[in-house]
Amino acid sequence: MSDPFTSMTTRNASMKKSKAAIGQRCVMAVGCLFCTAQIKTSSAQAVDAPTYVRKVLYSNDELLLTAIHRGDRNTWARLTTSDFMYVEEGEVSRRDQFLNQLADDGLMPLIIRNYEVKVIGDTAQVFHQDDVPQRPGGVDERNSHLLMTETWQRVHGEWRLRIVHTDRIRINPPPVVLTSQQIDDLVGTYRNADATYIIKRDGNRIVGGRAGEPLTELMAETRDVLFQSDNVYLRRVFQRDANGRVTGFIDRRETDGRSWARVKSD
Repeated sequence: MSDPFTSMTTRNASMKKSKAAIGQRCVMAVGCLFCTAQIKTSSAQAVDAPTYVRKVLYSNDELLLTAIHRGDRNTWARLTTSDFMYVEEGEVSRRDQFLNQLADDGLMPLIIRNYEVKVIGDTAQVFHQDDVPQRPGGVDERNSHLLMTETWQRVHGEWRLRIVHTDRIRINPPPVVLTSQQIDDLVGTYRNADATYIIKRDGNRIVGGRAGEPLTELMAETRDVLFQSDNVYLRRVFQRDANGRVTGFIDRRETDGRSWARVKSD
């Protein structure tokens, strides 16, 4: 006759071993799932588009760039998704609104200069830089360039444009040469709250910067407007009193400004 205690102990040990085995299998299963997730995540990276995909999308973009100036709504309707959005300079147009605005303006289409396509699954990311063609009798367009960022999606085997964002590429404006006296008019110490900005003359150059930091060269767009090379989103617009004396300047960005009061002239 078997010992009940021994039998119970044996059963408990077996149960512990069984639970341990189950635990190990669970850990292994979770580990496999984690590894699989990692593999899927790491493989879900955008890659260069195959040649035939790039060719199709490039051709579609050429059609769209021409259609936008011909008022060709059918081409835009055919190549866009129902939830298409067009974003330009902060303005968002939904598909119907965008199509209704199309009209023949008689202008030549943009010229594609650089074109890059990345794909991830059924989605393509397109980036292209375009030149604005010179128009007879129009302003000089040699420095007019646009950057297009697009999202295309393959729907039922066909590539359709879902969103496009258009942004004008900013370049340095042509600088003007100021006289020594005009530069000296701007030289001084300026303050905004607890921050101090210093402007100095270095020969025929204008340099400026925050107190305690290296000074950088500033270029003159006009007598009272300075900019820093390759940072054309910011202009320093100087203010004068009724007698023509500089009283401060405003850091003027596209959407806001920061005022600096002149506290000392050097």
